[in-house]
Formats: sequence, C-alpha cells, structure tokens
Amino acid sequence: MAKLHQKLFAAATTITVGNGSRTSFWHCGWFRGQRPIDFAPNLFMISRKKSRMLGDALRNNNWIKDLNFHHPGFSLLHLREFVDLWKATQTISLNSETQDEITWKFLVDGNYSARSAYNAQFIGSTITNFDTLICKIFSWLAVQNRLWIADRLQARGWPNQSACPLCRCQPETAMHLLAGCRFTRKIWSSISKWLAIPTVHPREWTQQDGDLHEWWTAMARAACNSRKGVCSLIMLISWEIWKERNARIFDRKEATSNNVFFKVRDDLGSWVLAGAKDLATLAGRT
Repeated sequence: MAKLHQKLFAAATTITVGNGSRTSFWHCGWFRGQRPIDFAPNLFMISRKKSRMLGDALRNNNWIKDLNFHHPGFSLLHLREFVDLWKATQTISLNSETQDEITWKFLVDGNYSARSAYNAQFIGSTITNFDTLICKIFSWLAVQNRLWIADRLQARGWPNQSACPLCRCQPETAMHLLAGCRFTRKIWSSISKWLAIPTVHPREWTQQDGDLHEWWTAMARAACNSRKGVCSLIMLISWEIWKERNARIFDRKEATSNNVFFKVRDDLGSWVLAGAKDLATLAGRT
C-alpha cells in the first residue's frame, strides 16, 4: 500500500529541482515525471542507500558508489538500467540557492489538499458494481438469518436495542425490519406505484410470515415482470432500509420513508448504469 501511495503522489506532483534537498533520488519523479525506482527497479534493488536525497545522490556521484556491482545477480539488465539512469542524472542541474519546489497538479494554486487527493483517485473512473456486490453479501447474510439485530443479539445475551429503530413499536427481527415494519411498507408501497408493479405492493404479499428467504422467494414467483429484476429490486430496497436502520443507531440520523424511497430510486439508476439489465427492464416502465 505504501508503494501505491508513493506512485500516486509522484503522478500527482510536478517537481522543480533546486538544491535537491527535498527530493528523493529513487522515489520522486524528478526525471520527466518518472521515478528511478520505476525505470531502474533492478538497479534500485542493489543500491545500498535507498533513502538518499537527490542533491546528496548527485554530489560526487554518490548514487553510483551506493551500487553493489559485485551482487551475485548482477546482469546485463542492470547495466542497461545504469546507462538509462546515468543519462537521466546528466539532465539535472542543481541550484544551491533555491529549494526544490513540489507542485500539486490538481489545484490551481499548486498546494496539496486531502480533498483534492481523494477526488483525484476517481479521475477517469466509471460506475462499478461494487455497491451491488456489498448488497449481495448483505442479502446472503439476511436470508441466512445472520444479521446482527436485536433478536440475534438477545439470543446470545448481548446488549441490544430491542425495539425496531424504524417504527419503535415492535421487536426488531430481520423479517419485521425488511418486510413487516410500517416504515418499510411505506417504501415498498411507493416503489410499487413508481415502477407500476402491483405484485411488490405490501397488500399483495402472500407470504408475510416465516423467514426472509420464503418471503423473497414468494415475491419473485409472484412477479409478472422479470423475476431476476424483482430479485435485484428486493435486494436494493432491503439494502437501503438496512442502511437507514444503521444510520439511526450509529449516527443518530433519521430520514423519512420518502427520503429512503428517493435513495432507492437514485441507486436503481446507478445499478442500471453499472450493468443491471434486469433492473433496467423494470425501470423502463416508468
């Protein structure tokens, strides 16, 4: 991870060499934005001093003196890298009167900020199904009755918030939280109307007792549309309900059922863009 951070920093900065006191010889991109460790990795491995600053390394060719030419693995490849690195060092002229200047590429003023560094990680990225993957893991835990909610914690004698954090009226179980809670049922009702799918409206549910697996299976079988699309929809809605539940417990933040509905609607669009074709069929009805 440290090596990755060093590469990201090198790619995000421009170095203007002064006296070479602030620039790492091996780890900074002082040669046309390239780091010696990247274009001479084998030479780096046989260097006895890997932490020299650029100014110190160039002084009296100390970087050459650091190399172990008697290394048993020394080969023609090392020699080629040595020539490339030597040519690179000939392009650098130190100025003892100025400091090295490191400019951050992602802000106009050239100064580093944590926010710009975070945003830079997503430049050129596309929407992925990572959130979908996490949702699938959550769904698998749910149907296995392995969600760490009140009923499961009580069975082990562990501290818990016994009442459902969404309605604060009924004991919290997985089935109640994701299907029986009045807060949850409002969300399902809104989704049913928005997508024009009557079978996912709570009044149409034929299986409202038992466990989540039975309920989800019954919901999918009753679907007159794409069953795979409805299964994805069930996972998405349940995931958003679970996140709202956690936000109330751990962050002391509450959203209305309408707010959660809007989150589901927004995330459904993201899932479609990420390649959820069956959900796209359902969304195409609106």
